[in-house]
Amino acid sequence: MSEQANVEKIDFIKKFEEERADWSEKIRQLSIRMKNVRELGEVQVELFSNRQFLLEYVAKLGQVMSKLNSRYRKDRGDKLRHYSENSQVKYGSNEKTPLIEGDLSELKERIDLVDSQISYLNETIKTVDFMLYGVKDRIRLQEFMMSSSVK
Repeated sequence: MSEQANVEKIDFIKKFEEERADWSEKIRQLSIRMKNVRELGEVQVELFSNRQFLLEYVAKLGQVMSKLNSRYRKDRGDKLRHYSENSQVKYGSNEKTPLIEGDLSELKERIDLVDSQISYLNETIKTVDFMLYGVKDRIRLQEFMMSSSVK
C-alpha cells in the first residue's frame, strides 16, 4: 500500500473515532437537558434533527459500502484469474484463497471500518429513538409530580 493510501486509511480511522466521540457527547448532553422540563421542546426538536442527519449519513455510508464491496468482488475475480492463468506457480483452489485474501486485505479493512461505523450509527439512531419516546414519559412524570404536590 502506498504511503498516501495509508494516510487516508488512518485519517478515516481517526475521523470515525472523532465522530463517535462527538455523537456520544451530543447524546450525553441531550440526556442531561431532558432533566429540565422547560427544555424538553428544544431537546425533542434537536433529537428529530439529529435522527434525520444520522439517517442521511448512514445512507451515504451505505453507498460507500456498496462501492467498496463492488470493487472487492471485481478485484477478487481479477486476482483469481491472475493466480489461475498468469502465475508461474500452479496453485490449487485452497491455496489461491489465502493469497487473494492477503492481496485484498487493505480493501477488506476499509470495508470493515465503514461497516463498523454504520453499525455504531444505527445503534445511535436507536438511542435517539428511545430518547424521543422518553420525552413523552418525562412529561407524564412531571405532570404526575405536579398533581401530587397540589393535593
